[in-house]
Amino acid sequence: MSEFSLNNPPLICVAARVQFARLAKIADYIPDLQEALRLSGYPHFQEQKTKAWHIDNRAEAGMNVTYEEIPRWDFSNVERTVTIRVDRESVNLLFTAYDHFRNAEPYYREILGMVEKSITGLLLQMVQLRYIGYIPLEEGASPTDWVLPSVLGMPNLGDLERQSSISETSFQTPDGGQLVTRCMSLGTGSPTLPPDLLPLNASLKYPFPGTCPFLLLENLHQRPAEQTPFSAESCLSQFSALRHHNAKVFQATVTPKALEIWK
Repeated sequence: MSEFSLNNPPLICVAARVQFARLAKIADYIPDLQEALRLSGYPHFQEQKTKAWHIDNRAEAGMNVTYEEIPRWDFSNVERTVTIRVDRESVNLLFTAYDHFRNAEPYYREILGMVEKSITGLLLQMVQLRYIGYIPLEEGASPTDWVLPSVLGMPNLGDLERQSSISETSFQTPDGGQLVTRCMSLGTGSPTLPPDLLPLNASLKYPFPGTCPFLLLENLHQRPAEQTPFSAESCLSQFSALRHHNAKVFQATVTPKALEIWK
């Protein structure tokens, strides 16, 4: 099962996340990381700030909501098909031209290796691997041609035509992780990434027919990381373990016809 792969997968992106114990002074390490990434083919760089909101129920009325600005740093290759985000508690990698884990493995190893070398003292806490597939529904096609009915959620009711919906199913994995599969029916138009991935400014590499209805099928698997110092090899090993269950759930939620077309 761990060797499962498709020659023509429906993927539009794969996102990997490594969370580590918060490093307040991570900004001190960013110049060295930026230079290493730039020399390795990731010249785009942008520093941004995001707001972290805090709610204190014990505070006086009107004074219980505050926020702090948190810096983050984005890097990408020239084509913006590989994007890297670093903040004070995580490294995120987003690939939008992806077919097999084995072909992406050198990129994981290279990028995470530069993080390992540039930022010292990181302690792993959580790993996450996320696959998002795009399934166009050509004229006459039904969502159940591609995805099992149990994953699609509530069907249309009588004469009411459902324009959009999101169904979600959660699984507990044997190694203490959680795998969530989502099926999103979003009507017609060109798809975009989920809102939390949009700020990464990635470029989607896929011929999207703008008038064709479609499904987005997402599998997100995360689990607590083995408590080891951050290293590229440790991260790769744990991503590979996550992928095993992602592949298992994917095969169980799409139809045999779909697998035959994508193989």
